[in-house]
Amino acid sequence: MIDIFDTLKEQALRKTAHLPADAFTIRGFWKVEFAFLPNPAERTFHLNFLVAQTVEQGSCYYDNDLEINQALLGRDAREIISEAGCYEIALLDSLYASIPRSPAEVHELRGNTVEKAVKRSQIIADEVERLMERMGALPARTTVVNVGVVGNLLKALRKKGYNVLATDFDPKIVGASLHGVTVEDGTRTYQAVRDADVAVVTGMTLSTGTLNDIVRVCQEHQTKLVIFAETGANFGEVYSRTIGVDVVVSEPFPFYVLQGLTTIEIYRR
Repeated sequence: MIDIFDTLKEQALRKTAHLPADAFTIRGFWKVEFAFLPNPAERTFHLNFLVAQTVEQGSCYYDNDLEINQALLGRDAREIISEAGCYEIALLDSLYASIPRSPAEVHELRGNTVEKAVKRSQIIADEVERLMERMGALPARTTVVNVGVVGNLLKALRKKGYNVLATDFDPKIVGASLHGVTVEDGTRTYQAVRDADVAVVTGMTLSTGTLNDIVRVCQEHQTKLVIFAETGANFGEVYSRTIGVDVVVSEPFPFYVLQGLTTIEIYRR
């Protein structure tokens, strides 16, 4: 089983080896903490993310306290992406933002966050539907687990007729019922992925160190995998072509939680 972060790192270093160091000089970091309730259908998100800027930008959500490390400014980002920490993932994401890529489809979401929250979830649910139709699977006989709960997504999946499971580590929503789906503790994720036909997983699983095992469980139990990624949003092509993820719904910064234009890229295996 390949290590996903190591694979991402090796491909980035190979693809940028011929480019000047100035293209990957670390120019800035932004640390953002936010609480966000876009509409009544959604949970309240209380999260933190780091934005790293070289020429381009990359992002990573994080759970623990994090201080801005000014000593990294001015260095070549390629020299410090040794392990899968928040800084390294955000910087690696910024490298991939500089590498040409070819998504299968691109959506542009404009307007306020209330509208974009619904549209974003609908795009993810539509990708699940497209994947299952290709497999000839009927919604009533299909179980979908959402790992990293998004209330609007649960609602969209239920509306399509799927049997929906959900897991999350946020104690504020574990045990709660959202749109008829009881949220189970994140420790139940691997079992839920085994039981599901499709796992719809947040890109934050890369930073929590669980994505490797989720991919392994999906492969062992023939569970289709859809990643919706803000963390590592620029990794979509590698996820689908090298790691074997069935669909990636990538959302490079600025995210839908901010007003204005949000771009969503679709990568399919």
